[in-house]
Amino acid sequence: MKEKEFPPFYKALKSFARKKNTLWSTPGHASGHGLKDSPAGRDFYEFFGHNLFLADVSSSVGELGSILEHQGPPAEAEKRAAEAFGADITFFVLNGTSTANKIVFFATVSPGDLVLVGRNCHKSIMHAIIMNEAVPIYLTPKACSYGLIGPVDFNQFMPASIRAKISSSKLASNKKAAKVQLTVLTNSTYDGLIYHADKVKATLAPSARFLLFDEAWYAYGAFHPFYEHRYAMSPSSKRRLPVFASQSTHKLLLAFSQGSMLHFRQGNEKLDEQGLVEANLMHASTSPFYPLFASLDVNTQIMKDSGYELLNKALHTALRFRRAVSRAHKRYHRSGEWWFQVWQPSKKLELDPADWQLKPGDRWTGMDIKPEDDYILDPLKVTLLTPGVEPDASMTNFGVPACVVSKYLQARGVVPEKTGFYNLLFLFAPGVSTERTAELLRILHDFKWEYTDNAPLSKWFPKIYEEHPEIYGNIGLADLCRKMHVQLKKYDIMRRCATLYTHLPEQAVAPHKAYYGLSDGKTEYVRLQDAPGRVSVLMILPYPPGVPVIMPGERFPAADSPIMKFLHLNETWDNLFPGFETEFHGIKKTWEDGKVVYWVCVLNKTKKGKAA
Repeated sequence: MKEKEFPPFYKALKSFARKKNTLWSTPGHASGHGLKDSPAGRDFYEFFGHNLFLADVSSSVGELGSILEHQGPPAEAEKRAAEAFGADITFFVLNGTSTANKIVFFATVSPGDLVLVGRNCHKSIMHAIIMNEAVPIYLTPKACSYGLIGPVDFNQFMPASIRAKISSSKLASNKKAAKVQLTVLTNSTYDGLIYHADKVKATLAPSARFLLFDEAWYAYGAFHPFYEHRYAMSPSSKRRLPVFASQSTHKLLLAFSQGSMLHFRQGNEKLDEQGLVEANLMHASTSPFYPLFASLDVNTQIMKDSGYELLNKALHTALRFRRAVSRAHKRYHRSGEWWFQVWQPSKKLELDPADWQLKPGDRWTGMDIKPEDDYILDPLKVTLLTPGVEPDASMTNFGVPACVVSKYLQARGVVPEKTGFYNLLFLFAPGVSTERTAELLRILHDFKWEYTDNAPLSKWFPKIYEEHPEIYGNIGLADLCRKMHVQLKKYDIMRRCATLYTHLPEQAVAPHKAYYGLSDGKTEYVRLQDAPGRVSVLMILPYPPGVPVIMPGERFPAADSPIMKFLHLNETWDNLFPGFETEFHGIKKTWEDGKVVYWVCVLNKTKKGKAA
């Protein structure tokens, strides 16, 4: 490619850096020269290379235009991205999709507005709800027997269903609101389930003014026909609903970390573009990192030039891996041995969306799929199931908890994207080679042989072994899996996970009022067993399964409720198997009398016993 054909901002930045101007402005490292007198600074400079520091320049450089005001080369770069991704307007967002989501809220939502939110949304959505003092109306995800993150039932998008949710909300002041201000859906889900976006838009049009698809894990839909009609910026024949898409370009495409894009398509209700500009200014740094912006510009060029080829290659690489795991499973099964299964339709799979559709009665889904539902599984998100769970959430006598497999993989230099109780998620982004795929398959086979040999834990988990010899001193890999599986089966953990979202906790106060308790000094930490009846200040989000069980402002349910039992089981698990603890957002863990103790942040009680 000739330099004159480079994308606009990258070309301008590279040209400026090559001039090696004497800068009497920020940043203070002065093109890296300020680092060279310190051993650590010199090593830092040499490690990253001089071009990076030449390109890290001040926003006062006139010839590079204005990132904040969307002028000059930055504006040209964003315009080209909008054309490539199918948007009317595109902004490059330099501090992640969390910020892109907040920009949408600040452009569309005022205090007291109703927002319809998928309960499986990213925590940044709740942060935006708090910041804008909005009132959330929740859409509940489907329960999944395997503990995966389900999509929202399609019937919850129907006007009658939305009216019923508003009517039953204790926080909605206007129960007869004609429309919710904003609806937020995650597309695709963390585990790769994708909505028919065009159908969702049409169905929500009578009930919502604006729609935001959080496509953090799905920035590539516009570049392969496999995803036709299933991404936010899909060119629908009718523009009913104004639609946003927030995309983490860095996650599964090719930008630097924190590089995201915010796309927008106008609908019947027009949005003042200047309002979007102002919302962006509220959250954007006035000292943007120019190499990061350039990476988004270059990503656009790559996708314009060869997006289809990149995705097609990645899809076929994922297919080959899926087939290899399935073939190995059949061979092991014939000889009565265990192996991993791939969470996918059982029939032979090609790149036909119909092959990947979730259909009523399909046992492999572990979900109750209705005829009106319309989701497909993204082949690029590969979930491996470990033995131990049936499609109805019952648990078998033999099982291999995924946390042990995950620790082993990490000891071998392989890091899965997500680990559940009996599942592991691997992302097949562009750039995943057949060599890397073969290496992963080989290491999975190695784990099976190490399991068969009951390899000593000191070999693979030396730190955990040394820190807890009283628990792990005399057991091997297979012994550990058996002990864990017995405990998880005793908990009936998968049925508990599947019922966590059947009934949501009571909304006692608005999320922002609960959060303000922190700054007002009206909160306290209580032990988990003392939490029922108290109002949570923070989001309680366990990994796995990765979906909030308590939101700010919600009341902790009774001690015998599925949610509280689940939380207590995790507290017990942390004490039984240190080193394999459950990751939580919103729970403080302390060490008392030789035990892990869970604490939660709640609003103080008033004299009448109500939340302050």
